[in-house]
Amino acid sequence: MTAAGRVSKRPEKYAVSVVRYAKMTGMGENENEKIDNAVNEPVWVVAQVSVGKEDEVKESCSDMISKDILEDIFVPKHVRLKKYKGEWRRETRPLYSGYVFMVTKDPEVLEKALIKVPGRHRLLKADDVILTVSDEEKAFINRIAGRDNIVDISVGYKEGDRIKIVSGPMLGLEGDIVHVDRHKRLVTINMSLFGRSVKTTLGLELTYKQPEE
Repeated sequence: MTAAGRVSKRPEKYAVSVVRYAKMTGMGENENEKIDNAVNEPVWVVAQVSVGKEDEVKESCSDMISKDILEDIFVPKHVRLKKYKGEWRRETRPLYSGYVFMVTKDPEVLEKALIKVPGRHRLLKADDVILTVSDEEKAFINRIAGRDNIVDISVGYKEGDRIKIVSGPMLGLEGDIVHVDRHKRLVTINMSLFGRSVKTTLGLELTYKQPEE
């Protein structure tokens, strides 16, 4: 289980009614202003797009949708090493192939605005309700990807049958590793998105000896 949390099996609507929110938080009727501010906080939603078109959709949305509706849009990525003609080179790929993350205060208005954007894309839903990324999952993505939304290469070594990470975004996440490809310098870990376990491949420099201090 990653640091990211789970959402309920039957996700609730992103906008909670004022009355229900008041009951949940213990707020009184005279605190409507606080309640309104709480339900208008930006949320993360995710659009599914054609694999390989993530950046194209991101740019089109940025150009065609008002900042009042789409506050931010990004494609989390990871750095990996790829061997070309005997030489290892760094390359960047989407962390979640075929997905674009969007920040908005009104997912339903955003969904309507997306109609005019060319290409194949749709906001992820469950039971016809737009899904939002949980606070725990947002914190996990921010932790490993940072402000640039790019997960850099981690460094580790083998300790018997176990992997020990000594530096990089995977530090402390050894328990989430499900597969290591030492020859390709890649590691597969379990991550959580919308409460579901998602396998993601990240870059890893791995040795069999513990680095000298």
